[in-house]
Amino acid sequence: MDPMVQAAGTAVVQAMTTDGWQQVKRAVAGLWRRVRPGDVERAGSELDELRRQVLQARTDGDPETEQALEGAWRLKLQHLVRAHPAAAEELQEILDQVLTPALPAAGQARVGAILMTGTSRDSSTFTQIGSQVNYGRP
Repeated sequence: MDPMVQAAGTAVVQAMTTDGWQQVKRAVAGLWRRVRPGDVERAGSELDELRRQVLQARTDGDPETEQALEGAWRLKLQHLVRAHPAAAEELQEILDQVLTPALPAAGQARVGAILMTGTSRDSSTFTQIGSQVNYGRP
């Protein structure tokens, strides 16, 4: 799974319990509106239900349910990006400008840790610093 999509799915779920959840809902529903206009109402309802489930999981002290919800939203966003590759750029903007800033510091670090991935192939090397990745060949 694309690390950006994975981070976005995690951030959506984590941001549902913050004061900025309405802004998060508007941004994610807006993405659906532009990519899948016929699914906007359903996406909005699903986001409301997601918030209810996350709040209940936290009330119940049930991190497994919260993790399952993150996985479900990662898959939902992955399907969206696969079906509409141009949506990846907009999802990245939503992650950077809405989702990550809505999270507390620990949540931001968690999302950043997801994005800190790298792969080296064919004798290539790379240096990864912060959220920048520099690729080079020897």
